[in-house]
Amino acid sequence: MSDQTSTSLFSRLSDTTRWRRMAPGVPLGRPLRWWVLYAAVVTVLFGKPLWEYARFAWKTELYSHVFLIPFIAVYLIWQRWGERPTHVRGAPVLAVVPAVLGLAALQSHRWLSAAGVLAEPCDQLALPVAAWLCFLWAGILGFLGSTFVRTYLFPVLFLAFVLPMPSMVRDGVEIFLQHASAEAAAGMFWLTGTTLFRDGLVFQLPGLTIMVAQECSGVRSTYVLFIVSWVAGYWFLRSHGLRAALVVSVLPLAILRNAFRIVTISLLTIHLDPRIIDSPLHSQGGPIFFALSLIPFLALVWWLRRLDLRRAGPSAAPVNGGAVVDRISGHRPDQPGGSESM
Repeated sequence: MSDQTSTSLFSRLSDTTRWRRMAPGVPLGRPLRWWVLYAAVVTVLFGKPLWEYARFAWKTELYSHVFLIPFIAVYLIWQRWGERPTHVRGAPVLAVVPAVLGLAALQSHRWLSAAGVLAEPCDQLALPVAAWLCFLWAGILGFLGSTFVRTYLFPVLFLAFVLPMPSMVRDGVEIFLQHASAEAAAGMFWLTGTTLFRDGLVFQLPGLTIMVAQECSGVRSTYVLFIVSWVAGYWFLRSHGLRAALVVSVLPLAILRNAFRIVTISLLTIHLDPRIIDSPLHSQGGPIFFALSLIPFLALVWWLRRLDLRRAGPSAAPVNGGAVVDRISGHRPDQPGGSESM
């Protein structure tokens, strides 16, 4: 009787576990409302560092984009809201991972602050903001579950772009872009036939001597284009390889943009007006050259989109924002992916 009772209990437990795995979960509405409430409470608890970060980002060009990131993530979710799971089951075990990372970030911030190594505002705010984001992710897993996260994985992870860039990373990127842009500018000067004597980052031109400073790295516009490349890849491309290629292309585009800016301003100063080197085109012309860099970037998006359609076949449905490109380029779903519209 004892063995039969144990077997019966084990069978019941197995049936219960199997039923829970097969159960559809609960309707999405209630856990979603609970998560919104949870996110509001977590945001209030992190109110002080978040408010300091908002003030810092508002005054700092490098971080001014962070105000748009949550709205972009919400829009990307809304765009695919029709694909949402009707029932969800929370994944509290998985939620432990980001929660532990959040606690580790808070403890690390406490230790590093006590050691006095967090000198710059971005360093002081990076770990608290990271902890806040980890707790939001933990809530998404805990309330909405893994199925919801898989459906909207990109928008959920896209929120990571709200994090401030640590000064060590920022300085490393700036120095790399500074030296790479100097090398590219030297090549462009050679192509134009301009007489040039170079000593590292210093260029001696006819009637003009310039130095490629760290401030000329264009780190902000490069970072913005980097973020745009992730959204464009997600919106227009199916292939993960093509998405990765689009993201990687940002680096050479940034270097060529910086070099083009250096050469353009230098040649205009030499041949047109010596005052151009001190004009707003030099000190405030970044947005102009950023806009120019969007031309090859958008051309690359268009070409990768055509390549993606060719690989997917004529019956493939547009992905995310692909329908917009199809309208512009003249492609129709009933046409072969590699055909060109005249």
